[in-house]
Amino acid sequence: MLRYSTYQSIYDRKSDSRDQGALRTIFSRWNEGLTNFMPNIFSKTSLIKAILFILLVVIAWAGMVTVVASSPGHANEKVETVVVKREDSLWKLAVTHKPGNMDTRIYVDAIKRANNLKGSNIQPGDILIMPMK
Repeated sequence: MLRYSTYQSIYDRKSDSRDQGALRTIFSRWNEGLTNFMPNIFSKTSLIKAILFILLVVIAWAGMVTVVASSPGHANEKVETVVVKREDSLWKLAVTHKPGNMDTRIYVDAIKRANNLKGSNIQPGDILIMPMK
């Protein structure tokens, strides 16, 4: 007959769950699991600091996204687009769409910048953005 048993209880002998509240028991078990999981990597204070830092970064990021999304940008500007026809050139389009007293050469450059054009070559069917100044 066996004299000694190797059985060990899964329950903690130090605290009786009937004497403590359920929340306190859950917290103590979570705390023990956390300290067993990361015994010496983080102390409790540095873990709390890391969690607070991550929370601060997430809040700051959300704030920046909100500011950028609500800032007045190009979405509120009026944009005039023109479909290039067979005999159109940048000069002809600039003459017909430029503001009243603006020099045509300056408006041609503005059209090039607005449409990321390197030269003056445009093809029929191209859609060009006309800057509104």
